[in-house]
Amino acid sequence: MVDLLLVVPHPDDEVFGAGGTLIEYRRRGLFTGLITLTRGDKGRDLGLATEKPLPELREEELRKAAEILQIGHLEIHQYPDQGVGQHPEIVDMLADRFNNLKPRAIITFPPNGVNRHVDHVATHYWVKRALEKSGHPTRLFYYSAPNPPAEFRDGWLPPTHRRDLALDVFGQKIKAMAQHRTQALTVLRFMERFAGRLWSETFHLEGHEGPVQSELL
Repeated sequence: MVDLLLVVPHPDDEVFGAGGTLIEYRRRGLFTGLITLTRGDKGRDLGLATEKPLPELREEELRKAAEILQIGHLEIHQYPDQGVGQHPEIVDMLADRFNNLKPRAIITFPPNGVNRHVDHVATHYWVKRALEKSGHPTRLFYYSAPNPPAEFRDGWLPPTHRRDLALDVFGQKIKAMAQHRTQALTVLRFMERFAGRLWSETFHLEGHEGPVQSELL
């Protein structure tokens, strides 16, 4: 059984919003997992993909980041980057994985994908449909920025859970981010626009009512 499972479309989607939470829960003895739907073949390469194709390079980066994040179960699928929404069979695949892994909690993207990226939005809907099909009971969390830019407020869901990271965990999270070398510009853009989310990770729990809490499990 997986205690906390992330389902995201791209390599690097795992670390920005939940990297510290993954580390902290693993240190507590909980079992964490990550399902990544693509190998990020449409991402930038910054001229680094010279000796091997970009998807292979990004998979290597993800595996290094996952090791630092101490992720116990890792799956990297090969659905097309920027084409996740064109593959409804993902629903069956995820329903099967949920029934096998039996996650106590799942983190994925909200309905607006945080930034309206087509793969982020599609992943949200595939996860929702897969949970309905599997019937597996779980706590479903979404990434949730506390104060998103105006262009991303449509469909925004406010944080119900906030986790401020310990200093050493914050350091390990930054180290994991640094493994995604081909995506350095994306990392820097995130640091510029959402610096506070580096050490404070916020989530929206579907169906939650009441004050903001800290623990997902």
